[in-house]
Amino acid sequence: MLRILNLEAGYGLLHILKGISLHVLPGEAVAIIGANGAGKTTLLKTIAGILRPRSGTVVFNKQEIHRESPEKIVAGGCSLVPEGRHIFSTMTVKENLLLGAYHRRRKCTAADIAASMEEVYDLFGILRERANQLGGTLSGGQQQMLAIGRALMSKPKLLMMDEPSLGVAPLTVRDIYKTIARLKQNGLTILLVEQNAQMALAVADRGYVFETGQIVLEGTARELSDNPEVQRAYLGKDYQKINE
Repeated sequence: MLRILNLEAGYGLLHILKGISLHVLPGEAVAIIGANGAGKTTLLKTIAGILRPRSGTVVFNKQEIHRESPEKIVAGGCSLVPEGRHIFSTMTVKENLLLGAYHRRRKCTAADIAASMEEVYDLFGILRERANQLGGTLSGGQQQMLAIGRALMSKPKLLMMDEPSLGVAPLTVRDIYKTIARLKQNGLTILLVEQNAQMALAVADRGYVFETGQIVLEGTARELSDNPEVQRAYLGKDYQKINE
């Protein structure tokens, strides 16, 4: 579904991604783990069209997308839940969700979009309860749920998530990751960036470890979680599968 080859990207004179090559197969959940500043967010921004690559290719559903606009990439089925959530704080929960389906308005009926909203409410019941509440008044965890729900409203084939545990209470993080596991079980393809490697590898099929803009390790989630170097750098000793 997604194939990246020799990707180079950065900001001004700052060279961040250095020859990244990776792939995500349909139905997989793939984790990108690494320390802060390793290039994880830069990768997602480049895939999403927010940042133009300096060289290399990004192929999604057999189409090169690295020269496309973010709007066209979303319309093609690739959606990003950004780091920091970036919800519209002065708009209601319902209005934020409707914006996620904006590109579908010409092709879908109001009933189709309403059905998508019901699917989001089924995943995150608190959003149904807070439908008319301003996004900015939600807790951090509820805002993260809203950001995920907004991305799901676009009906993505590939859902990319950047640090969904950041700034979220531990109990809510666990609920969010249970939802991510449920989305995967329902067949959604997921690319997940996380500093919380324990949570990410608990739901992933495979993973890549980033250091200073390069891939230094890759393998199945179990291989990475059993790797002593990964355990020492990223995992706690109580690593367990969330969905066991």
